[in-house]
Amino acid sequence: MKKIDTQSTSRRSAECTPITLREGEQVRLVFAPSLVDNTANPVASVDGYFVYQRKTASQRWVPVRTISLSTLKSGEAFKLQLHAQELWTLLDGVVALYHLHRDQGIPKGRKTFVEMDQTLAGILAAGEDDLTRILASQPDNAAAVLLKLVKWLATSLDRKDAAAKVSSIALEQMPSITALLGLAAIKEAFTHWKENQTNGSEQFWQQSLSARTYVLSQVFAYPVVLIAEKAYVGGKQIKNKGGKEVDFLLATESTSSVILIEIKTPQTKLLGSECRQGVYPLSQDLIRAIAQALSYRQSLMRRFDTLSNESAESSGRLTLGEPRCIVVAGHSKDLQTGPMRENFELQRERIQGVTIITYDELFRRLELLIELLESGE
Repeated sequence: MKKIDTQSTSRRSAECTPITLREGEQVRLVFAPSLVDNTANPVASVDGYFVYQRKTASQRWVPVRTISLSTLKSGEAFKLQLHAQELWTLLDGVVALYHLHRDQGIPKGRKTFVEMDQTLAGILAAGEDDLTRILASQPDNAAAVLLKLVKWLATSLDRKDAAAKVSSIALEQMPSITALLGLAAIKEAFTHWKENQTNGSEQFWQQSLSARTYVLSQVFAYPVVLIAEKAYVGGKQIKNKGGKEVDFLLATESTSSVILIEIKTPQTKLLGSECRQGVYPLSQDLIRAIAQALSYRQSLMRRFDTLSNESAESSGRLTLGEPRCIVVAGHSKDLQTGPMRENFELQRERIQGVTIITYDELFRRLELLIELLESGE
């Protein structure tokens, strides 16, 4: 798509992006256009000049020294020849400028305009009924276009203004749109779990939950916000060794009280071997995860003032309170007998300061949420 930058030079004129006609490594020929309000002939709205430019050591293009035509003597002349492609480039660029002036007049300040594809322009110009028919007839293409618009809305420098305009225009539809997108995201997370629950890579689940941190919020009955992933919570020695990083650091939305989450994998064993008849201790992997979480908690509490001051600049000041520790590990299908389920429940309920939740319990909450949302449709 053709892009045109403009910079107003007065109320009645604006400089535009040079049209490059010929370019080498060090020298190029351009046409430097301007938009003008021509009172004598309003449609004649573009003027400009040809100029050779040379590239400087700093990679900037600067005009080559010129000679005034008034210095020509009798019998002398200058010849500027444009080849066929160069002439086409000039005409194509100038026609776009005439169209820009027709639609926008003289742009004020510094602006950027992008020439729109005719198909896209036709879609935007279509009425609501026509647009509905077009999108309904091509659902895959409609979804692709929607995805691009959502990505633009999420990453654009003007995303806040754009979102505000969308909200004001589609005020009545916004709750439905928000609910649909939220439900789609939850469904995607649940599908991801169902397809990958046998994956035993801790890095995989770190990345999966990093991309879907809203899943972790299902652990709590109150709103929480993510502060950091692989968050440093202290512990370095004088030789810069021994630093401790918790997998996720969250905070309650209302009080900013910190929460530490340590994750393992769905394949992590929950219980060890039976040590006496009907007696099963927690597995060594789970005990290590609990010990890690408690160690991170203690390290955080020791260095909380320093770490809180460091985080205040980016995420706001945190409060300490009694930091909660969550360990996400294992799958309850491993608890195959009544004694195993009883032993596991007995032990996890007796651990002070650490909540153990299995992956299937975590994602079961998503499944229940999906059922609740879909029942209200």
